[in-house]
Amino acid sequence: MDKEAKSMDVKSILNPKIWLVLTGLIHAGVGVLSELDMGNETQVVVSGFFLLTTFTMLYAAFFTEGVQQARLATVIAGPIWVWFVICSVQGYTLDYEGETFTFELSTSIPPLILWGTTALSGIVHGNFQEINK
Repeated sequence: MDKEAKSMDVKSILNPKIWLVLTGLIHAGVGVLSELDMGNETQVVVSGFFLLTTFTMLYAAFFTEGVQQARLATVIAGPIWVWFVICSVQGYTLDYEGETFTFELSTSIPPLILWGTTALSGIVHGNFQEINK
């Protein structure tokens, strides 16, 4: 397989639209709704705020295209990936409604892969080298 064919394979795997939808839905289902206690008003308010990320990602996936979609994938997912790295390296502890969660690299690997791949899909397709031209 030549270099151009390999590049096309990577680009097709790193399709920003697919990664925006996949990450948005997993974020909503696993990251927010699976742990939600609808009887706890604080959790409902915080979870509603977290779901805004999913709506933003789905907007980017279905109402933008091309370079704009790729750049949105990068600016939405990239900072979240960085935040997971910071929280894991620092070992931050989240005390939320009496439950304690400590960020560790071992438990952060799945979200790091998911958010990182989404950000990378945007970097690959974002044509960022054209910004300064």
